[in-house]
Amino acid sequence: MSSVEPPAGGVTRRAFLGGAAATLSSLALAACASPQPSGQVLTLATGPEGAVFREIGAAYADAVNASWPAGEVLVRDTASSLENAQLLSAGEVDAALINVDVAADFEGEIVALARVFDSVLHLVVPEDSDITDLRGLQGKTIAGGLELSGTRFTTSAILTELGVEANYVSLSQADSVAALAGGAVEAAASLTGMPTPAISEIGAGQRVRFIDLGSNAEHLIDRFPLVYFPVTIPSTMYEGLQAATTLAVPTVLAVRPGMADSLAEFLTACLFGNADALSHVRPEAGQINPRTGAGTTPISLHPGAAGWFRANKP
Repeated sequence: MSSVEPPAGGVTRRAFLGGAAATLSSLALAACASPQPSGQVLTLATGPEGAVFREIGAAYADAVNASWPAGEVLVRDTASSLENAQLLSAGEVDAALINVDVAADFEGEIVALARVFDSVLHLVVPEDSDITDLRGLQGKTIAGGLELSGTRFTTSAILTELGVEANYVSLSQADSVAALAGGAVEAAASLTGMPTPAISEIGAGQRVRFIDLGSNAEHLIDRFPLVYFPVTIPSTMYEGLQAATTLAVPTVLAVRPGMADSLAEFLTACLFGNADALSHVRPEAGQINPRTGAGTTPISLHPGAAGWFRANKP
């Protein structure tokens, strides 16, 4: 990768993920190290406890910190994608992990450094449920993620498009599957990377199945062609759960348009330079790849990030 001088300011953050942080620290020095001016504090919005956003975000912050220790990067825990977009737009954070369907509602206020991974919609119901497709969720009680999460935003958007009205209960990912297992809700939704621990646990311990979106996916992709695409959750992904067709949405590392080009380029370099180390923290980070990283449509690339991609064509 090309040499990138870090912008004025510095970032530090203490090890968050134990042994993984040590690996990140040693590799990050080679990935994006350079002389280290001080004076800048950045805040990165991630997600709630146990979420992929939070774990990848914290590990990424550690990687940046390892090569730029004179200042500080703060990781802010949030409800996830929608709250992250609101915070970034308002200038309360400097960078955030955001799904592109959410970011598209903030046109002109948010730009991308890179595509990080794809978030996959998991919709789970009891095995004996009469719900066989999305329209079957009409009038049902759904554990639909936290109110400002990507799960709630996406689930609500696609059901509204189909004319389906459901009753949402605001719960974290782990609490959602617990509520389904206990019979408190009729379905649970989770928009996250694969595999996700909460789905693995309920699949192994309860008689549940996925709602297959095969009959609805084509319409939704036609309606939202730039944000959703079809994926298959393979039967090998989760013990006890059969394969199912569903939707995925790209997740990007986003900033505001006014970020200095040098800072945006440096942060982009650190993301790709530490891809292998990040994948040891969460397998979803294995999708970080310069061949696909510029694919942030419909969200524009920051000019500094675009410069990094031009200089580092695979």
